[in-house]
Amino acid sequence: MAEANRISNALTIDQIIESTKSKQEAAARKTGGELGKNDFLNLLVTQLRYQDPLQPVDDKEFIAQMAQFSSLEQMQNMNGSMTKSQAFNLIGKVITATTTDDKTLEVNSVQGTVTSVKMKEGKTFVVVNNKDVDVDSITQVDDALYNSYANLADYSNLLGYKVKGAVYDSSNGNVIYLSGNVKQIQRGANEDYAVMDGVNVEIAEVTGSTSVDPNYLKNYLDQKVKGTTEADKQVKVTIKDSTGAKVPVTATLNSFSIDENTGKVTAVLDNMYISVYSVSNIQKP
Repeated sequence: MAEANRISNALTIDQIIESTKSKQEAAARKTGGELGKNDFLNLLVTQLRYQDPLQPVDDKEFIAQMAQFSSLEQMQNMNGSMTKSQAFNLIGKVITATTTDDKTLEVNSVQGTVTSVKMKEGKTFVVVNNKDVDVDSITQVDDALYNSYANLADYSNLLGYKVKGAVYDSSNGNVIYLSGNVKQIQRGANEDYAVMDGVNVEIAEVTGSTSVDPNYLKNYLDQKVKGTTEADKQVKVTIKDSTGAKVPVTATLNSFSIDENTGKVTAVLDNMYISVYSVSNIQKP
């Protein structure tokens, strides 16, 4: 009888939450310490199960609690929909996120362009550099420098024309403007390119070279220009402009010359890739 009296008190939702708070602390730590709609529903069912049959929950109070539950469910569903929508809007943008390894607890920073969105176990992830990144871990979002989702046919009018465009170094932001004849439009992983021939450049060094031989650059170019195939003639060099900006490029060496007085190395490069979005001038062939 005493037990019946103890549980027959019509506990409110707030009272049940308070009385079970200590038991739920461990679970709350795992779920972020927040009550979801399933927790709310369980509490409501518990209240109905242990209500006093002689003094049941008032209809108005029950309706109010059901309205609370409905409101909570709608808010969570809306939040889930907004998270998905926001995630899809991130495709093509550059994000920075902080992730924690579940096993080692090591904190890492992830940065890159969002290529797709995934849903796993009710959570939303964006894919960056082939890694799944929880949208909740994103700390910064930036517009991508270039949009790689355009239709290539939009740039077919560049074929056969001499254009001015840019190559850039993403590691330091250096940009160098060049001119050449467009022979091809190429889809890239992060941007689209106009492939140009007959590009005049000034070469600063062989990219990544650590040689102390003062003739290393000349010998490297001599060997490449004598190549019999396009692959043999491919060079990886760092070019520069009059401002001193330097950008590493990969292209096919057509010819080169060295000024005997200044030591300035100039070259004509083919198969030079420039971003179609950087084209600033188009000349008739």
